[in-house]
This record gives sequence, C-alpha cells and structure tokens, in this order.
Amino acid sequence: MTVASSRIDLPGLALNPDARIEVVRIGDGKQPVFIVDNALVDGAAMAAYAGADSTFGAPAPGSHYPGRVARLPGNYMPAILAAARRPLEGLFGYALSPAATVFGHFGLATVPPAALTPEQAIPHVDAIRPQAFATVHFLGGAEYGGTAFYRHKATGMEVVTPANRDAGYRTRNAELDAMAERPRSALLALYEEIAYIEPVFNRLILYRANQLHSAKLAPVDSLPDDPRTGRLTANLFINTQ
Repeated sequence: MTVASSRIDLPGLALNPDARIEVVRIGDGKQPVFIVDNALVDGAAMAAYAGADSTFGAPAPGSHYPGRVARLPGNYMPAILAAARRPLEGLFGYALSPAATVFGHFGLATVPPAALTPEQAIPHVDAIRPQAFATVHFLGGAEYGGTAFYRHKATGMEVVTPANRDAGYRTRNAELDAMAERPRSALLALYEEIAYIEPVFNRLILYRANQLHSAKLAPVDSLPDDPRTGRLTANLFINTQ
C-alpha cells in the first residue's frame, strides 16, 4: 500500500470507539454515504494541529480546489484507513489491496462563491474508477457550508463511470459553452441537489469518488484565510485496488 508523505504525527490521535455511525443512501441509484460523527477522540487537537501550521499553500497543479492545502499528520491516514476497511468492503464491496494508494491534505476553502471558476462552481467527481473513494472530515468553519451531492439534469448522471463519461461530458461541455459568462447560479441550475451533508464538527464522511459532489459554500462575500477560523477539512482520496 502506498501512502503519500505527511508531516509529523499528532500525539494522542485516536479513533473514537463511541463514534456514531450512520449510512444514508442518496439519489436514484441509492448510493451509500458513510457518516461518522465524533470520529476522533479529540477532534479539537486535529484542528489545532492545522491551526498551528503556517505552510498552507496552493493545491497541486490541475486541482480545482477553491483554496489552500497543507499536509496531514503522519498518523492520520493510517488511522482512518484502518477504520475504513470494514465499510469499504462490507458497504461498497471493495477490499483494500496491497496495491492500494491513498493521499490527502488539509483543505482550507478561501475562494468565495462569487469568485469561483466554472470548474470550481459545478459539481465534479474525484475519479471515475469504481474502486476509488473519498473522505471529508469537517474540522471547522461549519457556518461556511458542507458537502452536497447532485444529479446532472440533462443526462440523469449521479455517478460518472467509464461507460457514461464521454456522452455525459459532451452534454455538460456543450451546456457550459452555451452558458459562457453566465453567473454561478445559472451553472448550478444544470444540476439537482440530491443530498446535503451538514458540516458538523468532527464528522467524517466516506463516499464513492465518482459521485457528483461539491462543497456547498455559504453565500458570503469572503472566507477566512486562517485554518483556526475558516472552513477547514481533512480530505483523503483512496484507490483500493
């Protein structure tokens, strides 16, 4: 298994044995979203670790993440992966293989809704491989919005797969071309929201990476550029095979 390099460990990081677990099934496809409340024993320590970091920087080239990112504690990804094994296999049907890869980062959303590019504004997927998954761990700034899942109205797509990607993206790209210079609200009108996950502190969600989703940012003029007060998350991307 390959795990992207991380920073030093967070002392005392531990999963909460009394965490509350819920599974919700969304959209026409009834795809599962695995929700864990009070995921860590000390979620505040995880947030403080990020808040003490002065190295938040630009996301990787090609990323459309609307903000800045930083490296996670070295012991965070192994802990979350250990806990994710059971739902990945029992709920989604994919076991972690020796070839599994995972990477992740702290995310600090800093681009307000009005300044989002079209690629940032519309729902997206992180991968189209069925064996790929993502997690979002809410660690602060709950007032700035959670994560929403969507259906593309013109095609009915909720999940993007190798089978429907080309036709679906042709339709989507034609829509975007026809709506050039239109406001973000017009772009979002191309999609129907099928579920919204509230950004409860220390809540972690696990879902298929090819599920159409987006951060649903609150309609504010600005977002704090400070992990101690802003919309802070920890994000993992898992390729189980």
